[in-house]
Amino acid sequence: MADLFQTVIDTQVRPDQADHLARHVVEFLAGKGVIAASPSEEGGYPRGPRALEISDPAVGRTAHETIPPVYSHLQVIIGRAIHSGDMSDPRSPRAICPKCAAVFDDPDEEWPAAVQGWLAGDDDSSLGCPGCGAAAPVTAWGYDSGTGFGNLAFRFWNWPPLSRAFLEELRKELGHPLAVVRGKL
Repeated sequence: MADLFQTVIDTQVRPDQADHLARHVVEFLAGKGVIAASPSEEGGYPRGPRALEISDPAVGRTAHETIPPVYSHLQVIIGRAIHSGDMSDPRSPRAICPKCAAVFDDPDEEWPAAVQGWLAGDDDSSLGCPGCGAAAPVTAWGYDSGTGFGNLAFRFWNWPPLSRAFLEELRKELGHPLAVVRGKL
C-alpha cells in the first residue's frame, strides 16, 4: 500500500524568511488544533483533534484512510527544493512555456542544468523556449506532472484532500502564492 501526500509549497518565500514562516504556520495550525504543538519522535507533527476540519468534506475518505497508515503527520520542509508528485520517476517533468504554452523538448538535458542552477541559488536560472524563443526562469514554467519549486513546503502525509478554504487561509497566513503537489510514494 502506498503512502499518499499533499505538498503545499510557498512559491515566493525567500530563503531568509522560510524558518520564521515555518514556525508561524506550525504555531497557527497547532493553535487551531490541526496538528500537535510538538513533533513526534518520527520527526513530523502528528494530526491534532481538529485535523479533519481542513479537509474537503465533498471528497470522501478513501479505503486507505480508514486503515491507520504508518505516517499521518505534517512534515515541514525548509530549504530550496523541488517537489514532485511522483518521487520515484527520475525523468524530467513535461515543462510548458509560460509565454506561448509550447512544450519544452529536452534532448540536451537543459532542464536538469537549469534546476541545478536554481538549487544552487540562481533565481534567474532559465530555459529558452523552442516555440517563441523567450527565456523564463525554470520556476516560472508550467508543469503538468505535479512539480513545484520553493524554499518552504508543508507535506501532509496520508491526510484527506485539503479544502480550498484551508488552502486560501494558509495562503493569507504566508502572504505568498501557493502551489499544491499531490502524489504517492
